[in-house]
Amino acid sequence: MTELHALLDAGLRPGVYRWGSSLPAEQVGRQVAAAGWGFVQLDTTGLVDKAGFLDVCATAFDLPRWFGRNWDALADSLSDRSTGEPELVLWDGWRELLDHDQDTVDVALQIFSEDTSESGQLRVFLREAEDAPDLVSNLPVV
Repeated sequence: MTELHALLDAGLRPGVYRWGSSLPAEQVGRQVAAAGWGFVQLDTTGLVDKAGFLDVCATAFDLPRWFGRNWDALADSLSDRSTGEPELVLWDGWRELLDHDQDTVDVALQIFSEDTSESGQLRVFLREAEDAPDLVSNLPVV
């Protein structure tokens, strides 16, 4: 059993976590699906602003066409799509976006945190290198 599979089997609580892993996203998705969870790959590599982030969210979360591409719409859309089933969101590229637009990352983390406490559905993994500097020390590491 892999470390990720063990985390999922242990009933990882909803929340936002830092995760030091180099597993390819496709392999993460397969392991998550095998555990019976939903999987969302959120890759913001190369993005520099809120508009790009919201566009990636619209696609990654398969949000409805009416998604308004603003923070309130993202929060509403995430809660509207909640099925109550656990879902792992793998966020790659968040550090690069943080370098360009810290406000976007801060607000996104706030929305994800609020959704995890309201819907109990999301477990958001901020993927980072294991030796990366600690830029979000308030988040637990898995």
